[in-house]
Amino acid sequence: MFKQLLQGAAAAALLLSASLSHAAETYPSRPVTLVVPFAPGGGVDQIGRYLAKRLEGRLGQPVIVENKPGAGASIGTARVAQAGPDGYTLLFTSIAHAINPAFYPDLPFDTLKDFAPIATVASSPNSIAARADAPFNTLQEMMAYARAHPDRLTYGAISGSTTMYLGMAMFVAEARLPVRYIPYNGTPQSVQAAVAGEVDMVSSGYSSSETFAKNGRLKMLAVSSAEPTPLAPGVPTIAEAAGLPGFEVKNWMGVLAPARTPAAIVARLEGELKTILADAESEKFFQSMKNDRFYSPPDAFRKLIAADIERYRKIVQEIGAAQK
Repeated sequence: MFKQLLQGAAAAALLLSASLSHAAETYPSRPVTLVVPFAPGGGVDQIGRYLAKRLEGRLGQPVIVENKPGAGASIGTARVAQAGPDGYTLLFTSIAHAINPAFYPDLPFDTLKDFAPIATVASSPNSIAARADAPFNTLQEMMAYARAHPDRLTYGAISGSTTMYLGMAMFVAEARLPVRYIPYNGTPQSVQAAVAGEVDMVSSGYSSSETFAKNGRLKMLAVSSAEPTPLAPGVPTIAEAAGLPGFEVKNWMGVLAPARTPAAIVARLEGELKTILADAESEKFFQSMKNDRFYSPPDAFRKLIAADIERYRKIVQEIGAAQK
């Protein structure tokens, strides 16, 4: 009987393998769903919708964006982890994917084991901007003011497992600045709070504050990339302005599939994304979004996720950051 069971299991495995192989050869034969675990309208959603439109033209099937926000992006992420490994349900997410394990110990999925990375597509720095009438104009002046007036200055940032919150908290801790954090439910709210003078500064994605800085409603103090970036001409880095060599916080976005998705499907999707990112239309779009095109293949993407999981776990522990 045991031998028969083994033979039956082997036969089932062969049938499954043959079925997956056939599915990969005919992929895609129906619409593909791209799950964005964030609310509509934000930067991740806008880039996800752009990629969905471009993928439609290359795959020959509709690519439908499904927004499933909540719990620091873990609700939409769980939706993909539990989907069939057939390439018809994909995840478009951000660095929150790697930060979440430090914030949510009871995630209903394993961030590494339950996903097949396909490719990264974009990266961008954060920024620190001050309200227009702040009593300082540069990052150095802000630091001096904060130390001369302990706990008077406030900064806003979207709460939870974000680099806007953690990156700023890390900077404040390393620079030993006596400033207070005010959490917000979203980046637009935190930026508007600085514009309205409800907080003295805001930590956000660079693109979220840039327009307000250009029209004089905010003062751009610094960006969080290690080196000056053409995305923010003339804006100093935190590393140089604060005297913190090597300081860097950057966001990334990428596409993942459920674990055990056939390698042929992963390779097809990776190739399409790589081609899309290489053309002039994408260059123009990503420039308008104040993001760099950032391509890395599956193995490099997996290593990036693993490295960021460890990095942000240590940051959360070292600076005493808690789920906000």
